[in-house]
Amino acid sequence: MYIAAWLRAGAASGVLFTATRASAHTVGDRADFNPWIPDVLTTLLLLATALIYWRGQRAGRARTSQKTRQQYWFWCGWMLLTVALAPPIDPMGNALFSVHMIQHELMMLGAAPLLVASRPSARLLRGLPRAAARAVGALLRVTGGSHWLAWLSMPLNAWFIHAAGLWAWHIPWLFNAGLRNDLVHTAQHISFLFIALVFWFALLKPSPTSPVANVIYLFTTALHASMLGALLTFSPQPWYSPYEATAPQWGFTALEDQQLGGLIMWMPAGTVFLVAALVCLAKVLSTVDPDPAASLQTVDSRNAHGERTHS
Repeated sequence: MYIAAWLRAGAASGVLFTATRASAHTVGDRADFNPWIPDVLTTLLLLATALIYWRGQRAGRARTSQKTRQQYWFWCGWMLLTVALAPPIDPMGNALFSVHMIQHELMMLGAAPLLVASRPSARLLRGLPRAAARAVGALLRVTGGSHWLAWLSMPLNAWFIHAAGLWAWHIPWLFNAGLRNDLVHTAQHISFLFIALVFWFALLKPSPTSPVANVIYLFTTALHASMLGALLTFSPQPWYSPYEATAPQWGFTALEDQQLGGLIMWMPAGTVFLVAALVCLAKVLSTVDPDPAASLQTVDSRNAHGERTHS
């Protein structure tokens, strides 16, 4: 059961490898900067992932509305991930903090939940060469991957992992390191996609948590993510020094660029969590009896009927 759960959702993190080369292009003079040059390795990995899934999709014989819907979600998630990691957004994210924020939100609030909801593991495994698929299965068994996934998918663990990753990467010295160093920048993108996959899997896993717990899970995430966005928006000085050199070339001061990025995290991103929380809240309310008096009357009538039958 654990292996199946790992393969259904964890294999979605195979797409994680598409982010292993989100190169931190050094942005110099705007006149010499071309935001339309793609990163070769990122492009190849995105295309390889699409090809493997497509082969697995063709190999699957059963055609049901649920599977068709899952395929649609995968391709939507893949396209959003491609938009986030491809030009012009990826190169421009190193010139403007606000664009960098758009990139992260596309990955974490767009691509990640769609990829998790698509449950792509079976199709990805079918799309691999047989020897590679067997090697993946053996690796998961040897490393105890299913047990790790079970631990990661516990809502409290997923909540803390997501919150810690989100706040840690916005610490100025760490974020600045990502702008200056390709390896740190790559680690940042892998980390953001990973914590987003964990966060959404804990919410959308096959054996879901209670709707009440999901409401708390989402509302508290909206609260702390919006708080980070507000801090960025109302800070009297810019947090990330590399943008002091690049943002003015695009008509912003570094502080204005940061304020715009903070608003993107605060408003649109916070809204996604709140809407999801309201959907869960609606499920909670739909299970509550709207007329307790009528229910009590029904119970009394059943008891009375039982007493007459017993007599």
